Amino acid sequence: MGIGFSRKTAGLLAVTLCLTGAIVALVAVLAGGPSGTSIRGRRVLSIGALFSLTGAGDVYGPQQLRAAQLAVSQLNAAGGVDGATVKLDVHDDESSPAVGRAQMGAVIGRDHVLAVLGPSLSLVAQHADATASAQHTPVLAVSNSANGIVGRCAYDCSWIWRDSLGEATAVPSAVQWLADQGHIASAAIINSDDVLGQDDAQIASQAFTANGIPVVARIQVVGSISVPTAVTAALRERPEVLFVGATSGALAAEVVRRARADHFTGTIVGGNVFNSHATNLLAGDVGSGTISGAAWYAGNDFPANSQFIAAYTRRYGVAPDQFAAQAYTGVQVLAAAIRIAGSAVRTAPLPQARAAIERALYRVAVMTPLGALRFTHTHDVIQTVWVLRSTARGSRLVGFCDTGLLC
Repeated sequence: MGIGFSRKTAGLLAVTLCLTGAIVALVAVLAGGPSGTSIRGRRVLSIGALFSLTGAGDVYGPQQLRAAQLAVSQLNAAGGVDGATVKLDVHDDESSPAVGRAQMGAVIGRDHVLAVLGPSLSLVAQHADATASAQHTPVLAVSNSANGIVGRCAYDCSWIWRDSLGEATAVPSAVQWLADQGHIASAAIINSDDVLGQDDAQIASQAFTANGIPVVARIQVVGSISVPTAVTAALRERPEVLFVGATSGALAAEVVRRARADHFTGTIVGGNVFNSHATNLLAGDVGSGTISGAAWYAGNDFPANSQFIAAYTRRYGVAPDQFAAQAYTGVQVLAAAIRIAGSAVRTAPLPQARAAIERALYRVAVMTPLGALRFTHTHDVIQTVWVLRSTARGSRLVGFCDTGLLC
């Protein structure tokens, strides 16, 4: 992975725009559908939506659902997919691995669901996705950034894809940006005991070491080790940088608030949890200045993004966050795959229709609110990493990472 950073916003925006010419012909095909594929068959194309609408993941799920519903309504207003109406089959996994596994089974057990978006949380996905893959149903992860979601997994994940940037790419990008700003004497890591928090801690530790930054404390919030205890122990080592990894936005925000209350003035950098608008609201004013590697930047003004932001804000009265952008993109990606698959989706029995979408996902290449997007052979996303600094008014772009598709 080649990495390059710049402080010039105009240059950063051009990174995504320069890809347009390479895929514009395919995008045009996807927008209109292949000639002759509007045939008799399924008139309603159902996509499962499994999100954390309640529980710890409720800082992500509601935004995801709203964005997916917006994307579906726009598709249908434009004539659907080759004339067929798209419908979301929505389920709440309650942020629970057990509930998520059961709900995934219920979703894919329906005789009309072609593919599934979600779940919101990596810890739920690592239980629910195995069920879907075993039943040969495509799943598009729209916010699962932990290791083991695609590629090398603890179970057969050959039917799982993701448009959510992995922490293994995003976190090292943010750490390298910090290292490039000047000498950093030391770093401390605080993480939750869930799968994403543990992955974040391991990835961050390796990234700090690779950039010559000693890790002087690595503390997990679990059992008797509360957030105040963890922060006190970490700051006792006088780190210049504090890294926070967690699934819970409430926990991450509490770490930030506590560190600032204890007079920590260094840089706080975090994993994907800091790309949630809800997390930043929980952190309050003291959350300004946190650094994260993100899949999406609201300030990018290329049409796919600016039009999404305008439509979302107009419909819901609030601005979207990264998790909304990824869910909206997920609907676009599945619609593109359905169009590529053509008549097989419209006329074949459900198992063959699902398999046709699975094969078509390899060929998807679209411009989205995230930028230009396609997939690797291991079903992971290829896109730009945007390095962001939070502010009282949102986030400011400070750098970017070239993950391999740049001009």
